[in-house]
Amino acid sequence: MRKAFGIVVGCILLCGLVMAAMRAVPPPTNNLITINLDPETDGVDEPWFVLSKKGKDTVQWKNESGVPCTVSFGAQSPFDVEPIVVPYNAVTVPYEPTKAAALSPGHKVPKNEIYKVYKYTVDCANVTFDPGGGIKP
Repeated sequence: MRKAFGIVVGCILLCGLVMAAMRAVPPPTNNLITINLDPETDGVDEPWFVLSKKGKDTVQWKNESGVPCTVSFGAQSPFDVEPIVVPYNAVTVPYEPTKAAALSPGHKVPKNEIYKVYKYTVDCANVTFDPGGGIKP
């Protein structure tokens, strides 16, 4: 009877540890950036976004500009697709920074700190803006 009780208590403690660990890892964040062509905000509603590579964060663009647009990061893009085409009145699929630059060996970044900054261009019928984004571990 004592052995069975010990097993039950051990299982309860183990379940508690697993649940605490699951809560410690935040769920992925999806950033939805609306293209609005407002010059005061670099053409988008969020002129700066941050993605966690380890956290599997994503970003999407929603086009409310009235014309088709492209989002381009250039040769150093953190995404598999370059450029990202955003038709008028559409929302892109979520993009994860799968091609983001890796940390240099021995380089330490404090938790939740940005290690790579990206500028990108939003081009809508030859009207361009250059907002930015960052990647953290």
